[in-house]
This record gives sequence, C-alpha cells and structure tokens, in this order.
Amino acid sequence: MPLLRLFILVLFTLSLSGCLAGAIVGGATAVGNTTQDERTIGRQFDDTVTASKIDARLIAERDMPSRWVSIEVINGHVTLIGNLPSKSHIDRAIFITKQVNGVVDVKNKLEIGKPKLRAIMSDSWITAQVKRQFWNDKLVSGYKIHVETINGKVYLQGVVHKLVERQRAKEIARKTKGVTAVIDMMRSGNDKNS
Repeated sequence: MPLLRLFILVLFTLSLSGCLAGAIVGGATAVGNTTQDERTIGRQFDDTVTASKIDARLIAERDMPSRWVSIEVINGHVTLIGNLPSKSHIDRAIFITKQVNGVVDVKNKLEIGKPKLRAIMSDSWITAQVKRQFWNDKLVSGYKIHVETINGKVYLQGVVHKLVERQRAKEIARKTKGVTAVIDMMRSGNDKNS
C-alpha cells in the first residue's frame, strides 16, 4: 500500500510540472517522426548517434564555438551549417567531423563570421514558418524534410521518394517571407548513395 501511495504521489507531481505530458507528447512525436521518415529506424538511430558524436567532439574542442554549428546527418552524409569565426575553425570542424565513425562524407555550408542576434531570431522564425507550411501541406511531409535557416538561406534536407514533394517543398520555402535562397540538399529514396 505505501508503494502505491508513493507511485500516485510521483505521478501527481509529474503531472503538475508538465513532465508527464512532455514525456507522453515527446514519445508520440518520436514515434511519429520514425514512422514518417523514409529511412529505416536503424538508419535514423545511426544518424542520430553520429550527429551526437560529432556534436560532442566539437563541444570538447578548445576554442570552437560549436553552438553556432548545426549538424544534419542523413544516411551518414553530414552537413555542417552555420557560422564559425575563421577559415581555420571551419577546417578544424570538418576534420573533426570526418574522423567520426559512421560519417560517409561532409558537406560544408559553414560561413565565416559571428551570427548577429537579429539574424538568429529571423532565421528561427523563417524555419518555423516553413515547417508550419510543410505540416499544413498535403504533398509535403513535415517529418521527412529537415529545415535549417542560416542568414535567410533555407537548407532542405531529408529523403523523399516523389519529385512532386521535392518541388513543392522548394516552392513553399521560396515563397516564405524573409527567405533569400533555398538550398536543396534532399536525397531521393531511390538513390543508391542516399
């Protein structure tokens, strides 16, 4: 009986703090992401582990402001997007990334310089608007296509099987206010290299 009371107390405490709802919604989101992504669950897991290893190594690197770097991994293909202070920082980040087990290749979309707060806020807003439109569109999956915005450039990544979905995603991104360019980095699910 005391164990039941403890369980109810813990459950009640978690529900008050929102943790329980967050855990349930977070779990449901993870399942939704997994079922809609064109990659296998194992591949998604491997890509997540690879991205985490890269992130950890960049964070551990002395004098590397890795908080300005976004890491996207799709089927082992890594894209580094963001800003770093110098060419030597960018070269070092690429070198570190290539050393991580599971990395097939590295695309460098890093720019030299420190991001301005206004640009970061604007980029976050643009990303949110593009994703919202993907979720509301009948042809485009908000689960399959990853969106990253840096200095107004929208990078679209993910695995898609239909050309119409790819074209529609680019069209939605282009028409979003504040977008200066759309970079299509999506892979076809039919590609042997994806």
